[in-house]
Amino acid sequence: MEEIEHAVKKCETLIRRGYPRHRIFQLIPKNFNPEEVYEIAKCRIKMRDKFTRHNLYFDEYGLRYSTPEIIGMYRARRIKGYTIADISCGVGMQAIFFSFTNPHVLGIDIDPRRIRYAKLNAKAYERDNVEFLAANCFSPEIIEKTKNYDIIFSDPARKESERERKLETLSPSPLKIMEKYGQRNYIFDLPPQISPEKVPQDWEREYISVNGRIKRLTAYTSELKVCERRAVTLPSGESIQSCERDEFTLESELSNYIYLVDESIYYASLLSALQERYDIEYLQVGKRRTLATSSRIIRSDFLKPYEILCDARSIEEIIECLDSNRIGKVTLMFSLDPRDYWKLRKKIEDRLKGEDKATLFRIGQLYVAAKNVT
Repeated sequence: MEEIEHAVKKCETLIRRGYPRHRIFQLIPKNFNPEEVYEIAKCRIKMRDKFTRHNLYFDEYGLRYSTPEIIGMYRARRIKGYTIADISCGVGMQAIFFSFTNPHVLGIDIDPRRIRYAKLNAKAYERDNVEFLAANCFSPEIIEKTKNYDIIFSDPARKESERERKLETLSPSPLKIMEKYGQRNYIFDLPPQISPEKVPQDWEREYISVNGRIKRLTAYTSELKVCERRAVTLPSGESIQSCERDEFTLESELSNYIYLVDESIYYASLLSALQERYDIEYLQVGKRRTLATSSRIIRSDFLKPYEILCDARSIEEIIECLDSNRIGKVTLMFSLDPRDYWKLRKKIEDRLKGEDKATLFRIGQLYVAAKNVT
């Protein structure tokens, strides 16, 4: 481990210094595969703040689909005191995070290279209660070995080119896992874009966001299910859940404050539950941008607040408003072609003389200028 770690660190340093790829390959020790060392080093640079440990091992695919630490540890706080078999563990990150709150975790993956990385990653986190095996999760030996585990966890691979997510096309398919492993407690990491109608109604759907953006859908079955659907926002961990129908109306009038609603609320169909909790009205509803309004400021990690400065029906009027409020920089928070975005932003900012910042929303035919009060 020390030898490969030294090679990866050296490679990472050379990449950061701007050395060309072919030159770096020449400097990697001959007893290592230069392609592999280079890929691990590139992944370490890409992972930035995704993990608290830096000396981790990933291939490109493994990094792209690995559970971020903030999500993995949240799941570990929810699931405590069980034995867990992760039967598509990849480079082992979720299995490692489960090992912090559960007595024993088994990780299975068909790719020997990823299992090798998983073992190195477990050492990096100093975990000795997690075991990794390279095997086919549908082999009779593995199915027999996992019979005494309390929970089966799976984060199946996705087809990147697939437009519509389905349980049947995930690999391994959750449906096939349940067929082979029988009546058990299951946890599945599913694509959050999958239609709720394609997920069995007796599974709990938990949508997880990080800093307002949707990141994961976790499905819990059998004894692990505690509600129909739940939204969780990280890092705070604020949550909301419901089994009721999501019924709400759109409001046309602005109040004193406008809010960007956390994406997990939309995906979990919990707009009415959030409305009931905080007494808000909705102005606009969509996957990427749901807007709400209220007469008083509300402090919730599901709601990013802005104080409304003014509104207008034309760009000329809104520019006058921004200038009178000493605004100098503007973020446009509505859909535009990237080229039109910068063209319009420059047109607005060229006529502003202030130093403050504001956000410009568009609700119907109305432009709304507001200041972030987070």
